[in-house]
Amino acid sequence: MEKSKGLAIITGASQGIGAAVAVGLAHDGYRAVLIARSRPNLEKVRDEIMKSNSCTPEPIVLPLDITDSAKVDYEVRSINRKYGAVDILVNAAAAFADGSLSESVDYFRNVVETNLVAQYAVLKTVTEIMKAQAGGYIFNIASRAAKYGFSGGGIYGSTKFGLVGLTESLYRELAPSGIRITSLCPGWVNTEMAKKAGTPLPDEEMIQPDDLLRTIRYLLNLSENVCIKEIILEMKKSII
Repeated sequence: MEKSKGLAIITGASQGIGAAVAVGLAHDGYRAVLIARSRPNLEKVRDEIMKSNSCTPEPIVLPLDITDSAKVDYEVRSINRKYGAVDILVNAAAAFADGSLSESVDYFRNVVETNLVAQYAVLKTVTEIMKAQAGGYIFNIASRAAKYGFSGGGIYGSTKFGLVGLTESLYRELAPSGIRITSLCPGWVNTEMAKKAGTPLPDEEMIQPDDLLRTIRYLLNLSENVCIKEIILEMKKSII
């Protein structure tokens, strides 16, 4: 008999990769916990999930600023107590930033707070829950910019390098507790954030948000004996 599925927490669930993954995991039978700042956008994602599959457990909408670590910790622990096991965490929330040394120190600090410190706080809460239940899978959505330094991309890239470094340490630390963790490092993904960041590629030549969903499904379907540290997804036309 198949084990009943628990909670799938997705940060950055209001758009782009986070929204696509939330919809897909909800359709797979997980109760999606949708976290982002915009309640209206989160409610659109919730409505999309329920409209396309009324048998799906109703998602939980949490309009939160993930940099408010105390609030995030409280809400996640409350949901865990009410609804049970946290099977999956997808850290998809992030802010794009241009520049390397062109911006102020305060600007850099704010980007690090959103893209790395907030992720650390979410990881800290969720790994404590997963350790208590002796299992779970964490997906940190990093970037190809976490593997290759680009001219003019030092601010954003440094936060993603940091996330991958944290993931690699946790990959080794958490395995004995039955917790798997993988960094997903895509190139340009067909999202609004990519367009605002100035992607030079047309929509059809970019990685699609559903490619990230399919990658997560692939990883979830591997045997529990398999651990994969990271996956890099590149665009076909970028490989030379």
